[in-house]
Amino acid sequence: MRIEVDGRPAEAADLFSTYGHFTAMQVRDGGVQGLTNHLTRLDAAHRELFERPLEPDRVRDLVRHALAGTPDAGVRVTLRDAEHVIVSVADPRQPPAAPQRLRSVPYLRPFPHVKHLGGFAQAEWARRVALDGYDDALLTAPDGTVAESSMANIGFLEPDGAVVWPDAPQLHGTAMRLVEDTTPSSRRSITLADVGGFAGAFLVNSIGVVAVTSIDDVSLPDAGPLLTDLVARLAAVPWDRI
Repeated sequence: MRIEVDGRPAEAADLFSTYGHFTAMQVRDGGVQGLTNHLTRLDAAHRELFERPLEPDRVRDLVRHALAGTPDAGVRVTLRDAEHVIVSVADPRQPPAAPQRLRSVPYLRPFPHVKHLGGFAQAEWARRVALDGYDDALLTAPDGTVAESSMANIGFLEPDGAVVWPDAPQLHGTAMRLVEDTTPSSRRSITLADVGGFAGAFLVNSIGVVAVTSIDDVSLPDAGPLLTDLVARLAAVPWDRI
């Protein structure tokens, strides 16, 4: 992994604080799907946490500098204070090949609309459910209302292919926005008791889309062609040059 701060190699002191916000994106052939979504999210969080805008062209320049011509990568842009832009470049990632088994946990992220640092609790829940053989944790409210997974948004499919998103505290993810742009979508409250009534479910984040095969002890239908069509529509979204 390569880490730069404002275009120079990072030092330990640059990475100390757990306060701040970030976005993570996948770069292919020097482009990012939904790049504007990432830049808009960074600016909105920066205004909320640090009370000043974040210039998108500066972010793009620093990402290009850190990539140093690397065409495919996983990139994370982090802001731990008002001034310094941290860019991390790692190997590109692909979504899991196998459908995911989720276990519900009683936790909602604080300030969920911000992609903020310091996510110990969600990471710990993900670790604990993995020890029990599950692939990810499904975050839920005390009344069993579904929100999101530890690392992704969850969408539920209707028989006609439309997507229903949980109307619950969650991050409005950049890839979730791309699905909303390409597939009919709505929001409503979804409880754990409701999940078996859908035609399927999936997780989506900047890495991609993966089917959900079960939640707790409830097996979900194979979304099959519905999910294939959704993924095909996403694949047609242009990759914006950084």
